[in-house]
Amino acid sequence: MKFQKALIVPLIVMAALAFPAASDDLNLDDMTGSQLREDLKESFKDESLGYIDSATGMSPGVANDSIVYTPPTTTGSPWANVAGRWTLNLVDSAQRTVDLTLYQYGNEVFGKGVMTTGVNTQEVTAAGSTEGSSLSLRLVTVGGNSMYRLRTSVSGNSIFGTYNAYSSDGVSWAGNCNGNRFYATAQTVPPEPSSTVSVGSVGGMQRSSGNTMS
Repeated sequence: MKFQKALIVPLIVMAALAFPAASDDLNLDDMTGSQLREDLKESFKDESLGYIDSATGMSPGVANDSIVYTPPTTTGSPWANVAGRWTLNLVDSAQRTVDLTLYQYGNEVFGKGVMTTGVNTQEVTAAGSTEGSSLSLRLVTVGGNSMYRLRTSVSGNSIFGTYNAYSSDGVSWAGNCNGNRFYATAQTVPPEPSSTVSVGSVGGMQRSSGNTMS
């Protein structure tokens, strides 16, 4: 009872501040626990303490035209859409142009294209991934004699960054890259993973184990 009374006393003090007339000649030491509860109930009989209206998000006594803060929400993909056809410029001691088509599944990126160096052309394959607006991409010439590792940022239909290149005979070099996208295509968003797994027999056969005795 003493513990219960100690919990209710602060609420009575608050009621006394809000309703001075109700606290006149109030002696808490002479009140029992049931009397304290009745006094508290009487003091706040017109209030809905702790209740929040689900429609307005406010207590019932708040005016309807009051401003209620709503946290901002963000929507959309957590990674940039880089799918589409691009023209990239790779600049070091030589000038290279890559006509590249990229596909995207979630944050995984892959594709193919043609690299032009002067009058020479080579087919290339592409593979990499996105993280936010960053795109990491590897271009490998068909035949595997050169690889270009790009670290870039994507902003809309523009791309810029740096790269390191490696050849099959042990030579490496670095340069800058930039480019533009001619047209964008829709990326594929992977479905949510299923929490259930279907298990069935393989080839309609059942496997059994054990020793056979004759």
